[in-house]
Amino acid sequence: MLTYAQVTESKQAPFTGNIRNYMTVDGYTKRSGAPTDWVIKVKGSNRWRRVYNFCNSNSGTLFISTKQSNFTVVNDYDLKS
Repeated sequence: MLTYAQVTESKQAPFTGNIRNYMTVDGYTKRSGAPTDWVIKVKGSNRWRRVYNFCNSNSGTLFISTKQSNFTVVNDYDLKS
């Protein structure tokens, strides 16, 4: 069962690492996902969490990792700058 993040705040925070470490030679993301330039706060937490993108074929899914779930889906319309 998928869990969806209840986003309370979002902001852009550029990822400063090497994005190539998260990609395969074909251009898809590895199983850990690729970090995006977005961070969010979820309901019940005061911590900023990096939003990751998992791409399969030409379809991507945004997600975060929490203590309760390693794959909590983030809706793209919840990301507002």
